[in-house]
Amino acid sequence: MTMRTKYPMTCGCGHKGAIKMSENDQPFSKMYESYSLENLNGGSYRVDGFAEWPGVFEVLKPTCPKCGAKLTPKNFD
Repeated sequence: MTMRTKYPMTCGCGHKGAIKMSENDQPFSKMYESYSLENLNGGSYRVDGFAEWPGVFEVLKPTCPKCGAKLTPKNFD
């Protein structure tokens, strides 16, 4: 079964979005994590195995679509 998790974020201007993570944790299959953004600008990221959060932010580069501010882990709700 694929597990999905949302990590809500709020920009300083009040705009809300999230980092969405999908994780394959099925027994006897290859482990992966996949990240995408919801209501935020930036990219997506998929890694075999486990990802480290600093790397996730470097690849996703989440920004606020309302004011253009770059979001960091400090923006997590």
